[in-house]
Amino acid sequence: MREPMSNVEKRASLLIKYRKLKVKKKEKEEDKTTYFLSRGDSNQIFLGIVGQRGIGIAYVRELRDLVEETGADKGVIITNVKYTWSARFNAPKLGVELVPHTLPTFDIFKHKLVSPTEILSEEERERIIKFYHAEAYQFPWIKGSDPVSIILGAKPGDILRKSGYSETAGTHVSYRYVI
Repeated sequence: MREPMSNVEKRASLLIKYRKLKVKKKEKEEDKTTYFLSRGDSNQIFLGIVGQRGIGIAYVRELRDLVEETGADKGVIITNVKYTWSARFNAPKLGVELVPHTLPTFDIFKHKLVSPTEILSEEERERIIKFYHAEAYQFPWIKGSDPVSIILGAKPGDILRKSGYSETAGTHVSYRYVI
């Protein structure tokens, strides 16, 4: 019988699905699960940690060393507890993304109030900016800490396209600038 997925595994599967990553290898130790992922020429490593009281800088450094050792482009830590101040402060400098423990474990894009969203490519971004005669920052904003931004892997400066439907307006498209 298969054991149920932990919240960390649920969050990891959401990120893998919506960031369009492929799992090359998955290693499970006592309290850690390491995912080796790829998308095109890009490689990423997700480190899922359970059973700890807090995640400190030691885990961030461990993941950074693993990323450097394997030649991956990025490292991501997923957990169900809070990060220490030191971990939050140093992670961006060390090239590690910390997924907050408050990220929903369910698929938010299946909720009727959440529109399908995608990150615009560089070509689409330039086309939209030219079409609307606007700078990117003039579009409505969405925080990088928003669950939609986190799940898609959007970085500050990206533009998101939200496609929705309403009975009064029909199909509509809107854009959000990630801050």
